Amino acid sequence: MSNIRAVRKRQQLNNLVAMVTEIARPGYTVVDFCSGTGHLGIVLAHTLPDCQVILIENKEESLVRAQRRGAELGLKNIGFIQANLDYFTGPFEIGVALHACGVATDMVMEHCIKARAAFVISPCCYGFIQNAIKFSFPKSKRFQETLTSKEHMILCRFADQTAVQLHPERRLVGKQCMGLVDLDRSWAAEAHGYSLQVMTMEPDSCSPKNNMLLGKPPHKSGQEVDAGQQEAALHN
Repeated sequence: MSNIRAVRKRQQLNNLVAMVTEIARPGYTVVDFCSGTGHLGIVLAHTLPDCQVILIENKEESLVRAQRRGAELGLKNIGFIQANLDYFTGPFEIGVALHACGVATDMVMEHCIKARAAFVISPCCYGFIQNAIKFSFPKSKRFQETLTSKEHMILCRFADQTAVQLHPERRLVGKQCMGLVDLDRSWAAEAHGYSLQVMTMEPDSCSPKNNMLLGKPPHKSGQEVDAGQQEAALHN
């Protein structure tokens, strides 16, 4: 990794870690989906020693490297699972993903919503977003009333036009299209009671794909909180 790329990667990590640190509480389980070699999950485990961090990755080589890095740092609050993210069924409070490609962002969001977990996600590869067995686009009712599936696909293609070598005006259009794609995702999550923020990483030069989605689940009822506290007490 070049020095310039390393600086940008640190900036990306700083943004996501800052968001997770704000919402994490002692005892939380944080799941790093599509974790790769563990850039994000390892930093989170170091930063949040009172939380359990689980890395989910389907590539054995990447996960082995992440395990080796975690062992070298002596991290005791980190776990590793080789699997597609759909196969993870354990409870967790926060889901994270750095540059989840195409519909992987939507898969992570869906997994977090089903678990009623918060999420911090940096989407990527908007041009790869397309209808699949599990997903159809647009996702939100308001976008469905405005755009056809084909028009949404065109929007996603333009959202991928943010490379640094492109003309500034073209990159600006790409950034605006990224915002619209993520707005559709946000409105779809809000239909499940979530509160959403779409933010830009700082500095925005840290990545051409510099959007960040922060989703917070609906507040639990008092009965649910009591049940959760009782379960936590049984494990302590």
